[in-house]
Order: sequence, then structure tokens, then C-alpha cells
Amino acid sequence: MTKRDRSGKAVSGVGQDAALGALATLASVALGANPIGATLVGGSAPVLKYLQQVWTQAGERRGDRAARSLKHAADLMDVGLDILVERAVGYDARLELLAQVLEAAARTSMEDKIQALGQILADGLRSDSHLDEARLLASMVNDLEAPHVVVLKLIAKQPVPPESMWSNPGGPRGWERTHVALALPDYDSFLDGVLAALVRHGALRTLGDGTWDGMANIDAHGITTLGIRCLQLFGHEPTEGSSVPDGPTEPEN
Repeated sequence: MTKRDRSGKAVSGVGQDAALGALATLASVALGANPIGATLVGGSAPVLKYLQQVWTQAGERRGDRAARSLKHAADLMDVGLDILVERAVGYDARLELLAQVLEAAARTSMEDKIQALGQILADGLRSDSHLDEARLLASMVNDLEAPHVVVLKLIAKQPVPPESMWSNPGGPRGWERTHVALALPDYDSFLDGVLAALVRHGALRTLGDGTWDGMANIDAHGITTLGIRCLQLFGHEPTEGSSVPDGPTEPEN
């Protein structure tokens, strides 16, 4: 919860000030100007008043979330926020990672995601050898919300769907869309987008190949090492049943 003084204004800590400063720079580059300061054609005074209130509250909450991610990274690295920011701005790739993390943290309401982004930032700043991986993970986590994590957990926990869902005696190699929809019926209307995002980021992969059996499994999905890493970032350690499926079988000549 955002702390406020007697006047009702949010009280910013050092971490929030640093995050807000970075976000302000990013916003000025991306947006060009504060939309509240622009002239709204046909806008009435009450509309502008409420818009200003909403924009201010949204900005405070986004700044608070970005600050929590920044503080989590500093805690993991066991350094002060000033040292963390100084290290980040000293090299373009690290600065870009910081920008990715702050922007992603500001725009999510998932506490697990805020913590995951802090972990990614800490890992990337500890060693330049981890920067490429950290930026890839930050990009992936930025696009993931609660439904993506639920689907990943489902497939990680049980790599093959229950036998009651099988349409052939041999069973599938992994989870097809129809299987996931049966297990998570509330997700059916947007499940295609969830699976597409997970495959695009490499957290899931299709398990088909050039064999006859592989052709029958062209729509089956299995979790990848990157997908398991993503779950770990969100605080979900793999269970005993979790495994990464074998790669596609090469067809015989």
C-alpha cells in the first residue's frame, strides 16, 4: 500500500524516487509529453479534473510497483539502491535491462511478477555474462500474466494429460489445446493466445516431428527448460513429475 502524508500525497522512499526518475525518463522518450498537460479538444473542466486524478493515482501505483522490483533486486544483491543504479547506468546493455524491468514492473498487478523481475535484474547486474539471458527473460516475463503461469504449472506438473483425455490408445506426447481446455475450461475463450505467447517465448514447444507418431502429435505441447526457469522465477519450484520432453525423433531414412 502506498504511504501518504497528512495532505494525502504519496510519500516516496529512496527506491520509489529512483524508480520514478527512471520511469519519467522512459515515459518522456516513449510518449513525448504528459497527456494531462495536453489540450483536450472539447474537454470540460470536470473531465480534466477526474482525468488528472486517475492519471496521478495510476502513476503513483506504477511507481510503487517499479520501486518494489528495484528494491528486491538490491536486496538480492545485498547492495544499496545507489550502488545498483550506478552499476546499471554504467553500461548501455545494463541500462536497457533496468529500463525493461522498471517498465514491466510498473505495468503489472502481479506481485509474483514484480519479484520475478527483481530477480532477473539482480541476475543480469551481477555478471555481464548473464545480461543476454536476463534481457530475454525480462522480455518473456513482461508478456506473461496469471493465465500463462497457470498453463505452465499444469504442463510442468503432468507432462502428459490424463488418460481420460486421450483420443487414441497410445496417448499423446504432450498437451494439445483440447486437453488444456478440458483441464481449464474458464480459459477456453483466450487459450489460443496464451499458448501462442508461451510458444513464441520458448517456454513451451510443439512435440511433433517427421515420424508417423510425430505427425499425430504436431499440436502437442511440452514445457522447455526456459519454461521451467520461468516458473522458478515466479516462485514455483518443479515437482517430482516435472520434466522436459525429449526432442523430436529424426525420421528413418
